[in-house]
Amino acid sequence: MGIVIAALITTLLTLVAYSYLLHRMTAPDDRDVVFRAALIMLPMQPLVFYAVRMPLHHWLQGKLGAGDALTAISLFYAPLTEEPAKWLVLLLPFIRRKLTPDNAVAVALATGLGFAIGEIWFLTEQLMRVPAMRAVPFYEFGGFLGERFLVTFVHGATIAFAFKWLADGRSFWLGALLGVALHFALNFPIYLMGIDLGGIGRPAWAVLLQLYLLAFVVALIVAVNGLVHGRLRETVLGSATCPECGATYPRPWIAINMLTTRYERCPSCRHWHWVRMSEPKPPAKG
Repeated sequence: MGIVIAALITTLLTLVAYSYLLHRMTAPDDRDVVFRAALIMLPMQPLVFYAVRMPLHHWLQGKLGAGDALTAISLFYAPLTEEPAKWLVLLLPFIRRKLTPDNAVAVALATGLGFAIGEIWFLTEQLMRVPAMRAVPFYEFGGFLGERFLVTFVHGATIAFAFKWLADGRSFWLGALLGVALHFALNFPIYLMGIDLGGIGRPAWAVLLQLYLLAFVVALIVAVNGLVHGRLRETVLGSATCPECGATYPRPWIAINMLTTRYERCPSCRHWHWVRMSEPKPPAKG
């Protein structure tokens, strides 16, 4: 039962953290569509795996055999099945009609949240099939928790460009292709670990993959923050008042955090100061 307990903890932490983020990002009138998008996506990951990905794999295996060609093609399974599955939420009129430039990124992140929670339990079910995993205590699944928490953001971020550009009247398909490319870029190092590129061994590759995932998520956070013109940063970090020049500014990403205080640079006077973390946060923008 260790993996089940770990999955429950992962689900609760993910729900609490991302629900708070979405609540802060959205105006009251937009929270209904955000909630519906997340709810609709809950069964989508296992559904697309069993209904699309596995039949496709078996068909290709029958045509190509279990060789290098199939291995190369399998690199595209997740990007070309999971990303379109998340786009499907836009086919629902009660979602599409309420999509606006202000809420599009929040709807994308909510879609990713629902999809990721479904994936947590899909992976849990897969791990429960492995006899060796059944005896592992829940506290040894810390890597599972951390990875799933980060991947939840990735699932929303990869479709954020398509959703936002559609709401802005720009090219949905350009954003969609970007999301597919990002998904492929995230998964490609797993293939490199599988072939042990460089001969460094799986333990070393496992460390590199964790570092790569962290860097990938940080880059996506910066990109998504740019999509919403800094609102993601304001939502997460809030604002502060400079004790020297009195300017109020959105807190920067780069700072030294010490629980109740933060050592950060004021963009107005360009001086570094210790600023209290209890500064009031800006209200969500509609």
